[in-house]
Amino acid sequence: MPHQRFQPGNIKPRYAKGHISVFGINSVYPRTPWIAAWWSAAFPGFGHMFIGKYLHGLVLIIWELVVNTQSNLNVGIALSFLGRFEEAKAQINQDWALLYVAVYVYSIWDSYRCAVEIKKSHILSEVEDAPIAPSDVSFFDVIILDKKNPWAGMLWSLFTPGLGQLYGGSTIVGTFVLAWWIFVCYKAAAVRAWLHSFLGDFSGVHAMVDWKWFLFLPSMYTFAVYQAYASVNESNTLFDIEQVRHLRVRAENLGHLTTNSNNTIQLIATFEFSPFVEMVIHDFEKLGVPSQNIVALPLENLETQIHVIDSIHRVDGRSILDGAMMGGTIFAVLGAIYGLVWRWGPVIWGLLGLAGGFVLGLLVELAVNKKRMTLFGSRKSEVMVQVSCHASLKDHLIKVLKMRKALGYAIKPQ
Repeated sequence: MPHQRFQPGNIKPRYAKGHISVFGINSVYPRTPWIAAWWSAAFPGFGHMFIGKYLHGLVLIIWELVVNTQSNLNVGIALSFLGRFEEAKAQINQDWALLYVAVYVYSIWDSYRCAVEIKKSHILSEVEDAPIAPSDVSFFDVIILDKKNPWAGMLWSLFTPGLGQLYGGSTIVGTFVLAWWIFVCYKAAAVRAWLHSFLGDFSGVHAMVDWKWFLFLPSMYTFAVYQAYASVNESNTLFDIEQVRHLRVRAENLGHLTTNSNNTIQLIATFEFSPFVEMVIHDFEKLGVPSQNIVALPLENLETQIHVIDSIHRVDGRSILDGAMMGGTIFAVLGAIYGLVWRWGPVIWGLLGLAGGFVLGLLVELAVNKKRMTLFGSRKSEVMVQVSCHASLKDHLIKVLKMRKALGYAIKPQ
C-alpha cells in the first residue's frame, strides 16, 4: 500500500510505474535478478529484454548474431559436444572469438545489476503512487491497458515467435522478434529442415542445415514463448496496480454519505480487477445514484501461495515456469546439437528436448516449492462495490451487475 497520496496528473512522477505508447507497454516490474542473468547467459540481450530494457537488449542481440556467426562459435560448440575437439578448434575464428568474451560477461553482469535497480525503482514508484494513463491513442494505433490471458500470448508465440508479443501490445518488440525469427530461419534453412523432418526424409536434413545459424533457434524460440507469457502477466499486474490507485483516489476525493432511511437499500458486490469495475460505477451514476453513495475499494490479498499457472483471472507474477523454460532451453539446444548426427535430425530432437526439458524443469520447481504452492490460482474477488440508493432501483442495479460480470452481490439488511 502506498505511503503517500497520489500525485496530480500534471506533475511528472519521479519514479514511473510504467508507460503506454504506440510502441508498446512497459512497466517497472520487479523481475528476479538471477533469472535475468540466466537468460543473458543463454543468449546475450535476452536478459535485458526480460527486464524491460528493450533497446539495450536489441543492441546485444544484434551483436550476438554478428560476432557469433563471424567467429563460428556455434559450430565450435556443437563439435565440442560431439567430442570432435580438434575440428572444433579449427573452426573457431580467433580474431572474432576474442571479441566475444568481454561483452558476453558484461551482458550477464549488467542484466543482473539492472534487475536489482528496477526492483528498487518499483518500490519507490509504489511509495510515490503516481498515476498511469491507461490508454494511448495516436494516428498509428490505439493502445489500451486491459486484462489479457498470458496463455494466449504463449500459444501465439508457440505458433510463430513475435505474435504473442503483438497480442500483448508490444508492437516494436513483436516486430523485432518476428524479423529475427524469419531472418535466422532463412539463414539456417530451418523451414526446409522442418518440412523434410516431418515428411520422414531424415537423410537430407543433416546436409541442408547450417549449423552456425540453426543453433540460435532453440534459445530464440523458447525465450520468445516465455517472454510473451511474462510480458502479458506484467501488463495485467500493471492494470491491477493502476486500478487500485484509481479506486483509492476516488474514495478519498468523493467522501461518502452515511444517511439512511426506510426507503434506502445498501447493495454490496464483488468484482475482479477489470474495466467492468469503472463501467459499473458509471452505469450506477446514470441510474441516478449520487457518486458519493458508491463506494469502490480494492480488497487486500491475504493469499501468499505460489501458483504454478497464472491466468487472466489470477495473476501474481510468481508462477514457477521459470525453471521449466530454462530446462526447455537447455535440452532443446542439446537435442538440436546431437540431432545433427542422430537419425531423426535436429528439428525432431530439438522439439523432443524442449518438451522433455520443460517437464524436467517443472518437476524440479514442484519438488523445491511443493510446501508453498498451488497448481491453479483460485478465482478471487478483488474489488468491493457498495451502493446506497432508493429501494426502487434494486432490480436495475442487479441487472447492471449481471451485465458487468460481478462475481456476486448481497443486499445489506436494514
